[in-house]
Amino acid sequence: MTAHEKDALAALLDATDRQLPELPALLAARPREGGFFELLARHGLLDDEVRLLLVALSARLAGKPALPGAELSRRAAAGSAQRLSSLSLLLADGRLVARGLLLPDTLPADAPSAESAAFRVADHVLRRACEVFALRPPEPRVPADGPYLSQAELVGDLRRLSLAWRRRAARVFHLDPWSGTGIETHEAAGELIAEARAQGERVARRLSATPPADALPLLRFARAHDLGLDELVILVTVMFQELLEGVGAVDAVDLVKLVSESEADLLRRRQLLRPLQRKGLLQLEGAYEGKDLTADASLPNKVVDEMLGARAAKIRADERLDFHEYLRQLESSDPFFTDLTGRDGPPA
Repeated sequence: MTAHEKDALAALLDATDRQLPELPALLAARPREGGFFELLARHGLLDDEVRLLLVALSARLAGKPALPGAELSRRAAAGSAQRLSSLSLLLADGRLVARGLLLPDTLPADAPSAESAAFRVADHVLRRACEVFALRPPEPRVPADGPYLSQAELVGDLRRLSLAWRRRAARVFHLDPWSGTGIETHEAAGELIAEARAQGERVARRLSATPPADALPLLRFARAHDLGLDELVILVTVMFQELLEGVGAVDAVDLVKLVSESEADLLRRRQLLRPLQRKGLLQLEGAYEGKDLTADASLPNKVVDEMLGARAAKIRADERLDFHEYLRQLESSDPFFTDLTGRDGPPA
């Protein structure tokens, strides 16, 4: 964040709100660097596209989270010809919608549907704009690197990686089971794919750098069964679904989508679950003959116990379904917490 970026965005928003005649000149002279303007430049937005985005942002800040395309184009352009041009920028294959900057309630294929669709500015655009005016710039979080020192650290990283991959799958495959759990999926697919790939590469580096240790039962489990990162994330995701969300089984095809970046990738990985089933690590039930991806996938109880550590077996299966009870038991059970963190007793 710089004073120049703050002043430029403030001037643009003021000109947008008041429909000032100098708005075109301000758009042409806008910065190309800084958290907010770099986002616009990276997507190659034209002045008219930025204008539509600013109108949607201004409306959201004024308490109108969504505007019909007709209203959006009316506020962003003067005259019928310019409004028709604005509507063409709101189509599904346009940059604003295709790259996740404006979110329509239905994807508009033509001008009439763009006119009636309701558009709202994406959350990550709003966050970037808010950061420009923050009293203090946000401090970047530097992810830990190097070997894993505790089970809790490893489980936490795999939880974050699972969520990143779920967000990617929700966006790439329009996957309701993942997006329906409160996971943010407003960023453009390309950004989510890059973020998910970077997180996966970091976790893979840390796993490779971690020596065998009794304090890391999950790592011991992965190496004993010769699991790659994709297989490990599939299994821990099913485990998290059971322990944190009370979901006993997941559609098998959704697990393959979880570790895939595209439809072509999904086709290549369609046999990924079969080795896990042969090893007894994943149960596939209810599938049509020879069609693994039509099954419901779940974990045998012994696999959950092996992943968390032998002493985790003391926590009953019905307690795992209630996450609050699970946490209470975890925090009050010194032996189990030793398995989870690699330390004696719960942390201070």
